[in-house]
Amino acid sequence: MKNTKIIITALLGLFINVASAENYSAEIRYTSDYFYRGALKTSQAVQSSVGLSASGGGLGFSAGAFTNQAVDSGSDTYILSAGISKSFVDELLSAYAGVNHVEDVAGAAALEAQVSIGLNWPLSPSLSVYRDLDDSLYTYELALSHELDLEVLSLGLNGSIGNTETSSSADNSYYTVGAVASRSLSDNSTVSLGVTHVDSDTISNEYVFDFGVAIKF
Repeated sequence: MKNTKIIITALLGLFINVASAENYSAEIRYTSDYFYRGALKTSQAVQSSVGLSASGGGLGFSAGAFTNQAVDSGSDTYILSAGISKSFVDELLSAYAGVNHVEDVAGAAALEAQVSIGLNWPLSPSLSVYRDLDDSLYTYELALSHELDLEVLSLGLNGSIGNTETSSSADNSYYTVGAVASRSLSDNSTVSLGVTHVDSDTISNEYVFDFGVAIKF
């Protein structure tokens, strides 16, 4: 954990020094369940996150922190992330490379590398590959999303399919389909209500409901 904090701090310092602009965000959210790559982590939880995004030298920089605090049962989760992105072909193609530190209070922590490629096409397809740097385990995830402007609110539709290796001899395939209705409260704040259907090798046909407030500054 200490080494990862040093990495994140160093990257944040680099971003602030080279960036031409910074954008900050924060969010707090209640969720009926917390699933992580097809596995149930907690029943009922309060989640919070903060993020920083910046640009400079033709690159995008981002760093963030996320926490999931169990209300009912399960272990708390903390995720630190930082990465660099770049767009190509008149922003038709985007690429991202970063590092994530994922820690469960009651379990072991993992440091992983992430590489993602996204296309600015209908449904905004993206492919992400994660590699656990300690145990050489991989996760592959394909995601789709689409945003609808309904005048009084925005409706985001999303879906994903993935496979994560839980050990050298076992894995877990998972699927999600969700919708999020959001409405602006002001120029820099948004309230949202979402529902997600989760299915995996270890979880069968579960629905997750969440409510959150996000701000940008």
